[in-house]
Amino acid sequence: MRYKLLFLVLLLEILLVSAAKVPATDLRGGVIGVNLFGQTTGAFPGVGVALFGMNVYGTFGLVRQAVTGLDGIYYFSGVYPGQYVLQVGGVHYPLTAGATQMQDIQILAAARY
Repeated sequence: MRYKLLFLVLLLEILLVSAAKVPATDLRGGVIGVNLFGQTTGAFPGVGVALFGMNVYGTFGLVRQAVTGLDGIYYFSGVYPGQYVLQVGGVHYPLTAGATQMQDIQILAAARY
């Protein structure tokens, strides 16, 4: 019994140490308008951006949310590698976060008229 407890403690410590070494990435991007001719029309400030990740039940849960600044830029720090859905202004974009220091994700949106 004593060895089983020691084994479980060592296993838990290994799992915690290996999980702590997973590098997180920062996600940054901009919401840029385009017109019907494919020309950029400028940044969209004040757009809601949400990041959803898959939870243990196989559904997506909110990880982080932000609003684009005056320059149309949003930023999420410390995102772990994996599969996510980026929701920008109610539109869903599948996203894979890698094990890089910074990942840029630009979103092109139809210009407001």
